[in-house]
Amino acid sequence: RTQARAATPRAKMPKIVIQGKKQSKNVFGGATGKKRATTKSARTLEAGKFHNKVKMWFKDLDDTYQDVLDRARVEKLLGMLHDDHAEATPPHATEVDWVMRKNALSSPDSMTLKECENAVLSYKAYLKRRPEIEHAFREYDLDGDDFLNRAELSQFIAFELNSGDLPNDQELDWLMSRIDVGGALSGANDGLIGRTEIMRAKDEWCLMPDSVGRGSNFANPRDAGDAPAQLVESDDEAEPKKGCCVVM
Repeated sequence: RTQARAATPRAKMPKIVIQGKKQSKNVFGGATGKKRATTKSARTLEAGKFHNKVKMWFKDLDDTYQDVLDRARVEKLLGMLHDDHAEATPPHATEVDWVMRKNALSSPDSMTLKECENAVLSYKAYLKRRPEIEHAFREYDLDGDDFLNRAELSQFIAFELNSGDLPNDQELDWLMSRIDVGGALSGANDGLIGRTEIMRAKDEWCLMPDSVGRGSNFANPRDAGDAPAQLVESDDEAEPKKGCCVVM
């Protein structure tokens, strides 16, 4: 009789251990996967803390115990957010009106806790660009009405996005049609650009099609090899020159 050969046990792959910690079996998981998970957990924790902070602000301001905040109290709520983000100036009336118009859905004159939470989240994102918006209106709102008319917008485009060259009528008409969509106190196609509308100007100018014009000094962000001098970093200059798609 032929004796059956004993099965040879399959060799086990050695466990990879770095600094005493067992690594993931997934070759794509590794440290990168752990870092992603840690970052996600940190963001979730931070979002939860901010959510609780907004609820606390709402409770402190709801001194009528009606579970809603009127416009005056919403303005104070935004002021608390300003303080939390070290904003030097309080919210403008147009900014409060914009928040009310966008988020006060159950009643035009007041906001519930859920509406306030949504409002604060959107306004928090707006605050990231507020210094840029403040600069635009401080420099180019010559009549002080808190709007940019066509002539003022032309100056803004020229000196902030187009290296001093004024946009022609065709370019300005196209841009106005894209950004004059209505804000807190301005209507669509009324020829007035408000604080929330001006946020679209830079993006739309950079995306203007060739058939319209885009200005003599325009730089297409997709044509990196043909970027003009004002978009190329230089070791000799401490600050980059202003041009299209350059974040102020």
